[in-house]
Amino acid sequence: MASIVQSEPAPSRSPLGGRNLKFIIAGGVIVLAVAYLVLMGVQGATVYFLTVGELQAKGPAAQNQLFRVSGNLVPGTLEKDANGLGIHFLIADPLAAATSTPLSVEYHGGQVPDIIGDNIEIVAEGKLDAQGTFTANNVLAKCPSRLENAPPEEHDYS
Repeated sequence: MASIVQSEPAPSRSPLGGRNLKFIIAGGVIVLAVAYLVLMGVQGATVYFLTVGELQAKGPAAQNQLFRVSGNLVPGTLEKDANGLGIHFLIADPLAAATSTPLSVEYHGGQVPDIIGDNIEIVAEGKLDAQGTFTANNVLAKCPSRLENAPPEEHDYS
């Protein structure tokens, strides 16, 4: 009698193979790590730009977060430190200066813009503390536009 010998089926190989699977998993881990680092870098560099009223409307939730705040310098509030390296002033929304509460700003970062003065638009970057004082690590003053329409000989290009 003839005996029928059944051979065991050949082990099926994955189309990816064992060695290729390791490279795919390692590559996936690397891609995920790079994506995570990029996401964290973008979130850390994001700074929200707000007006004084918008910042104050956030209330205590705005404390210890990095913001850029824009407002006009309240006349007569600019005070310079004795050492000349810091300033303290109030800014308010230009359109709602009479109805909004001014924001107290302290800056101890060194160079103070030369054009800073009454009613000049200020952009301060920093954090709001628990007492409601905005501690700025960078202060910018918008150049007044009084020379926009002046003849070329009256512009100061230096």
